[in-house]
Amino acid sequence: MALSPALHPLLAHLLTMDARQPAGSQSPEEARASMKRRVAPLLSAFEPKCAIRDFNVPGPGGDLPVRLLTPQDDAEGLRPVIVFFHGGGWVVCDNETHTPLADALAAASGAAVLMVDYALAPELPFPAAIKDGLAALDWVVASGADQGLDCTRMALAGDSAGGNLAAVLARRCRDRSTPDIRAQYLIYPVIDLPDPSRYPSYDACADYGLTASDMAWYWSLYAGSAAAGIDLLPLRADLHGLPPALVHTAAFDVLRDEGQAYAAAMAGAGVSVSAKVWPGMIHGFLSLIGPLDVAEVAAAEAGIWLRARLA
Repeated sequence: MALSPALHPLLAHLLTMDARQPAGSQSPEEARASMKRRVAPLLSAFEPKCAIRDFNVPGPGGDLPVRLLTPQDDAEGLRPVIVFFHGGGWVVCDNETHTPLADALAAASGAAVLMVDYALAPELPFPAAIKDGLAALDWVVASGADQGLDCTRMALAGDSAGGNLAAVLARRCRDRSTPDIRAQYLIYPVIDLPDPSRYPSYDACADYGLTASDMAWYWSLYAGSAAAGIDLLPLRADLHGLPPALVHTAAFDVLRDEGQAYAAAMAGAGVSVSAKVWPGMIHGFLSLIGPLDVAEVAAAEAGIWLRARLA
């Protein structure tokens, strides 16, 4: 594997020292256990800046676990809230794996971050995760004030598969007119099916962790036999009237081109869009809050952008 000299040195070291198994070579349970092992050193060194509390809210299948991160400052009154959906191909990861990123966003934005531990595939495939996301949003509207949250100042955020959920839910909220979403922060989002003929980054970035075959495996478990409609593929929806969007992609990520395509499509529909391709970065780089300097910078920039739109 010949890595580009433009790749960040830390990421080059990680890719060389910790080669990932192809996603389809493992069972979902094995893939989850492998992810836990990989992120364990990061989580053991994590020192939160925010207060963290776990509880349940009403969900379509019963109790829905959420994690609330609240900046420890002297702000008064109700706080704006960012509802965050973790990545992991709708199959792996959870709130625990993404807490360092959520903590950084809360600290940088001054908003509370509500992480949603949505249903995972294949046990609970599409559209279970979307239903959980809507339930979490409805809870913020109905009861968030009891936890210090201002439902009139709400943003959606997510990385990878979570970026897909955030994009879908932003459109669903537009269509049903509640809640009023002020902003969406999409981090290397999954927007379309893995098609190298449409998105050259699938071939160009195949040696940098995530691959097209990995994405095909995730899609097969999440979507199953569902038709490829707009609740799966946000790029195919009517994008007019969506909230302002910040889209961060990574230069060495197979999802780079579809994320850029979605940013361009939203801008073409009149949505206010800020988009940035982070040079030298790979898929998942923002989860490396702490050891990776650029992840800290990206989270800080996103926090400033979110703070302005949630003021």
